[in-house]
Amino acid sequence: MYKKVTILLIMLASTIAFAYGQSSYPPHGQGFPSQNPDPQTKVLKVYPNPASSQINFEVLNNNENAYEIIVYNFLGKRLDDLKNVSGTKQLDLSNYFSGIYIYQVRDQKGNLVESGKFNVIRQ
Repeated sequence: MYKKVTILLIMLASTIAFAYGQSSYPPHGQGFPSQNPDPQTKVLKVYPNPASSQINFEVLNNNENAYEIIVYNFLGKRLDDLKNVSGTKQLDLSNYFSGIYIYQVRDQKGNLVESGKFNVIRQ
């Protein structure tokens, strides 16, 4: 009796898990929706990349929105916070080591608009 109940519970649990797992995926051939469906809607241009002494952050759209750009090292430590960037802003890299850095672009409400990375090369 114990074996029959155990087998029945395992079959029931696997059926529920299978049915639940199937519903979380899109139908075959449709794929997942991308997080950024239109890659042409970039807000920020970052150049030169890689950089050695300074890097430029240029806001591409001219809808007069000011953005906040936050720079992190690869370990997640916040290094710089550039507020009210609406045109081109230069960032001095003299205190940066060689490596990869992450930036986030946030709107005035604090919503994440874009993120990316840049590379600093020391010679």
